[in-house]
Amino acid sequence: MLNLLGGESITDIDRLAEDGGLGAMARMADVFHFNREEKRDLARRFRGGRTRTFPAATQLYTFLEQFHHTEEEKKRQEGVAFIPAPLSSLTALQTLNALLLAWLQQRHPQTTATLDVDATLAETTIQTAKFCYKHYRAYQPLNVFWAEQQVVLHSEFRDGNVPAGFQLRRVVQESLAHLPASVQTLYLRSDTAGYDTDVLFWCERATEHPQYGRIQFTISADVTSEFRKAVATVTEWPPVPRTESGSHRSPEREYAEVVFVPTSHAMQSDIKEPFRYVAIRERLHAPLTLLEAGDQKKLPFPTQDFGGRLYKLAGLVTNRREAAAAQLINWHYARCGKSEEAHAIMKEDFTGGRFPSQLFGAHAAWWALMILSMNLQMVMKRTMLGKNWLTKRMKAVRFGVMAQSGRFIGHARQQVLRVSQAFADQLATWRTNLDTVLAAPA
Repeated sequence: MLNLLGGESITDIDRLAEDGGLGAMARMADVFHFNREEKRDLARRFRGGRTRTFPAATQLYTFLEQFHHTEEEKKRQEGVAFIPAPLSSLTALQTLNALLLAWLQQRHPQTTATLDVDATLAETTIQTAKFCYKHYRAYQPLNVFWAEQQVVLHSEFRDGNVPAGFQLRRVVQESLAHLPASVQTLYLRSDTAGYDTDVLFWCERATEHPQYGRIQFTISADVTSEFRKAVATVTEWPPVPRTESGSHRSPEREYAEVVFVPTSHAMQSDIKEPFRYVAIRERLHAPLTLLEAGDQKKLPFPTQDFGGRLYKLAGLVTNRREAAAAQLINWHYARCGKSEEAHAIMKEDFTGGRFPSQLFGAHAAWWALMILSMNLQMVMKRTMLGKNWLTKRMKAVRFGVMAQSGRFIGHARQQVLRVSQAFADQLATWRTNLDTVLAAPA
């Protein structure tokens, strides 16, 4: 509730405690399904009167600190990437997320799951945090985003010095266990963090995940010297077409299929058909001095000279053999829209960018609870608010749904929420939508 209502720190729980109407509704929700005897038992627990509805901030700190794995922390070594094994309590939060998504899948079924794997940097001033590759203290969680449902399927909280590609296959493999059984087809998209033979061939081998068969993927490829040589032989560069939605693209982005088989791929005897490689170039209007100097170090991306003109160069590897290369490029770059927007939502709309203590385990639990909140608001949009709310950020949802004024009244053993007529009509519509979803067979 603290996440959904816009709290930024644990101490903001006191602001919720000050809201008498919210507390009354929360207490009513606590006992909504209780029978008479259960309500009496609850009353006996608070014989002196119940002074708080929500726990105190100190109790929340204590709760989060219980997720810290002290024994695992002793295994850390300076300068070495390390991911502490989670306690069963932290794994339980991930299980809760899987149960929430299973409920969503029952009400909003999707037979396909496109998994967008990406890490995000959450900058912090906490002194126990490690320095990331951008030279500031941060944590770097690795997230698996389910594009069709627009939810986070799985997330592993990590230190800032842990590379995004570190044990990436294991994280993807764990995320499959969180997918509902009704999903039949899997796709995977990733940046260069996923460009690893362990990941590529695990996706290709259907025996590794027989319930899905081959996992079709597009992954950004490293621009190696061998790849550059293969690209240099290309003579035709057609432009990347616009998508069907007409979304913007650079008019100077061009592509070409490249005949390229890395040595590590050629050594895999059980892979009968090589992967496809696609090169993508985009002309740069860089200063001539930079072009003449050839100073690649001043640019944050690979470049290559084509006939005296400097181009930004990227690569794409895929095991999708039927789709056209241009189609694959647009499909792959669609990953950058929603999954990266999800990162912004985590850190700006929710509490993913603000951490509660000095303990890594407490931060991991804080992050897992944030993921639950983020997914819950998407479930709320899909099942109750309606499609017009799907693209709205939490600022709009809080303003239009949660921050409405009202008075909570208890009278004649009834609880009444008195609001404006316009908001009452909107609440009635949302309640009807939710009742329809709950009445539908699972």
